[in-house]
Amino acid sequence: MDIICVYGNDDLSAPIQYTFELLLSAFDVRYRVMPLRQLTQEGDHPRQALFISYGRAFLDLGAEKQIHIYASGFFGENYLKPEALPQRPLKRYDGLPVIYYGHGSYDWIRYSTGLIETNIDIIASSFFMVSRYEEAVLDVKDEHERFPASASLALQEGFLDRPIVNEYIELLWEWIRALRPDLKRRPLWPQDKDFAVCLTHDVDSLRKYSVVPPIRAMGGAVLRQRDPRMGLAMAADYLGTLLRLKKDPFDTFDYILDLEHRYAFKSSFYFMAGGDSEFDKRYSLTDRSVVKLIRKIEDKGCEVGLHPSYNSYNNLDYMVLEKARLDRVVGNSNYGCRQHYLRWKTPDTWRIQESTGLPYDTSLSFADHVGFRCGFCLPARPFDIVGDRELNIWELPLVVHESGMAGYQNLRPGEAYQEALGLIEAAKQCQGVFVLIWHNSSFDTSGRWAGWKEVYERLMRYIGEQNAWVTSGREVIQWWEQGPPLIARGTGP
Repeated sequence: MDIICVYGNDDLSAPIQYTFELLLSAFDVRYRVMPLRQLTQEGDHPRQALFISYGRAFLDLGAEKQIHIYASGFFGENYLKPEALPQRPLKRYDGLPVIYYGHGSYDWIRYSTGLIETNIDIIASSFFMVSRYEEAVLDVKDEHERFPASASLALQEGFLDRPIVNEYIELLWEWIRALRPDLKRRPLWPQDKDFAVCLTHDVDSLRKYSVVPPIRAMGGAVLRQRDPRMGLAMAADYLGTLLRLKKDPFDTFDYILDLEHRYAFKSSFYFMAGGDSEFDKRYSLTDRSVVKLIRKIEDKGCEVGLHPSYNSYNNLDYMVLEKARLDRVVGNSNYGCRQHYLRWKTPDTWRIQESTGLPYDTSLSFADHVGFRCGFCLPARPFDIVGDRELNIWELPLVVHESGMAGYQNLRPGEAYQEALGLIEAAKQCQGVFVLIWHNSSFDTSGRWAGWKEVYERLMRYIGEQNAWVTSGREVIQWWEQGPPLIARGTGP
């Protein structure tokens, strides 16, 4: 055994053990996680093992090599209450935001022979971010009942563009290497790739135009933009589509597949399968043309997954029905999902997805601002902070979506490209996964999306120049379940 993790808090052992395993799963090491009482009961342990202890006071384990993390009061009497939210403004260690901190007899880190002590409570800080604790204890919602980025600690403290939990993992590795320089790390991804990229496409609509002329849209273009030429161009576009002289502007699937094939990329397409709101019912999986499209996408080696309807995020019946409908159409029913409009309720939506049998979700980016909502850019099994258990589903955190950059953040195409590059680099630096949404409808070169197709093409060129594994969400999760990171996964009590 390389590492033995010991904690003194029996009352809240489940979230503490979960967080230790989450952090250590990024390393190729053999480890165990256990409460102090179990260590005492078992007696002798390998002397060469590195012990990592976690408690409000120092845990003297009599170990030759030990890291002690002084615990904050997060896992205490105010747990699951707003009173346990972090104090602001946050303290910093060498520029790194410290969400929670303990109270040892020094500032941040103290090194001595065979011992490292730290007041940086990476356990509570990481759990706070990955569990989405603030979303569960704060009743803040936007017009679509979503927790907004503006209410998040990450945006308020200026670190939404940083995968802060991955940075805590790197800090932990520094401490481990200081005491166990013999331990090595291997690349997390196949073929020694530096990081992974998951390209995804939410299929909200298949057609821009129906048989009914878009009179309101044309009039709005004239009135709002004060540009009659825009209205005339839309009318000509509509007539050309209706007369089958050109493809509908939202029918961009051949373009997407051909572009990604050029770089040997695979991607994920999430299709809708129901719904009863004004934001749903834009196509039907019973249409032959839709079935044919799904077959084409799967034949290219891409994933077809579920885009659950607007009201499914807190309705198990909807989710089950919609998955059953998609199962009847796809060739491979082992697919993931992303919630429509990124509607989410922590931890309820995860529970519903788990009960439906979905292997993974990739919804967790804020609708109104791109970035690392979970502070994490590796696959993780979520923790149900109300049910006090790890859930049997994976979260593959979303990082960038063009609708957020163009709509809520009001970025110009060039600004959006630079924003996305920065987030790609942040994921790359920690061997993470960069997850991107680009709707099929956003390749429409007219109106609000003029110039955005070129942004996607530039991103594909840039990603193609990196040593990245670019594949579907399904393949990322399958690799993470079966690959090197979990070979030596530790066991608890």
